[in-house]
Amino acid sequence: MRHTTRTFLVAASALLAALVPPAAGGATALAAPLAAPAASEQTSGTVVQRDGTLRVPAGEEGPATTYFRAALPAGTTGTVKARLLLSDLTWPPPGSDDHLPSELYGKSWSCSVNGGAFVDCPYGGGGLVLPDTQAAPFLTYAVRVDADSWSGDDRPLSGSFDVTDTTGRRIATGRAGFAFYPGTPEAPYRTVLRARDRSGVLWQYEGTGKTATPLKPRQRVGGGWGGYTALTRLDTPTAEGRGDLVARDAEGVLWYYRGSGDLSAPFLPRVRIGGGWNAYTSLTGISTGLLARDRDGVLWHYRRVADAPLSAPFAPRVRVGGGWNAYTSLTSSTFLSSTVLARDTGGVLWSYRSSWSSDPAVPLEPRRRVGGGWNGYTALAGTGDLGFHTSPDLLARDRDGRLWLYEGNHDGVPGATRTAVGRGWNVYDLLA
Repeated sequence: MRHTTRTFLVAASALLAALVPPAAGGATALAAPLAAPAASEQTSGTVVQRDGTLRVPAGEEGPATTYFRAALPAGTTGTVKARLLLSDLTWPPPGSDDHLPSELYGKSWSCSVNGGAFVDCPYGGGGLVLPDTQAAPFLTYAVRVDADSWSGDDRPLSGSFDVTDTTGRRIATGRAGFAFYPGTPEAPYRTVLRARDRSGVLWQYEGTGKTATPLKPRQRVGGGWGGYTALTRLDTPTAEGRGDLVARDAEGVLWYYRGSGDLSAPFLPRVRIGGGWNAYTSLTGISTGLLARDRDGVLWHYRRVADAPLSAPFAPRVRVGGGWNAYTSLTSSTFLSSTVLARDTGGVLWSYRSSWSSDPAVPLEPRRRVGGGWNGYTALAGTGDLGFHTSPDLLARDRDGRLWLYEGNHDGVPGATRTAVGRGWNVYDLLA
């Protein structure tokens, strides 16, 4: 029986060590899940991780938990200590005040032993420190890992789980492994698309963080939005209910809607900015404020003033330049960087990156050509990232009411490949 048990453990160790190529989403998985042996079959001095390497979703799904069972040598008494030692960690540069290896950033670890309360597992002595406990023939440790969405593409972490006695001598050890894969980005990193139907009801579509299915089912914001002739975002709306917009009514009055921080009721009561905004044929929000095109094709920049009252959020307008009537559509993304996408009468799409200049007359860099063929779309809407918080995206609706997603790069320029989002989008007369 002893020989059979030893053979089983050698095979189990080999299976725990054997990793297959990265699975979908960049995660690494075991060749097959491995259940821990029964307590009566576990060899003294070993630690076994239940089901092998723990796969951890990086995002808002919450923490994942794995269990380690330690079989202590007969006669072990007193207090025992445990550490989770992770190999190949990158230390900070010499002289840095930060003592946490970079591979542990964006991850929080908590632990318990024998069903006790979870406590934080601090990093020290080359590993994560678990709670002390009294010796027993078998000890069960739980390790809980919560990884933020920026950890989704991190390489797997592996090492050993060691238990030591009061003298510091290692009395039990075994392999440990953790693999991270992209989950759903946290609410601050997921954008929201707003759409107004032809009866004046405003709807919002929360981003999922998944390119194949980028939008959740719509949620009703409220009615009465048909009285506006223009709506534009001033910053990226997020799934946590952040994001401001301005709306122009039929009389030319501009109104400010501050994001509430509550996605179920995303706006605070509107605040009047002022009249006379019917002089403009296009309003486009960018990270520095608002771009407004007048009937002669002149573009004006209203720079946003920090800490200004909502009734006077902009500095006096500054002339950017003429010739902007060449464009039939202007839209922007305000995710990380601000890029204006402009479609001309020939169907060519151009991008204007934010210049981040201190001169309000030069809010944009010279244009860059994206490509032709964009006249096939009846609406273009720049968004924050609908994929995995890496870049702003573009949504385009064709004449048949189908909506398409173009993932953008860090310059806010849409790529050549599009993904179908869904049909029936002709019910909306505005996308923002």
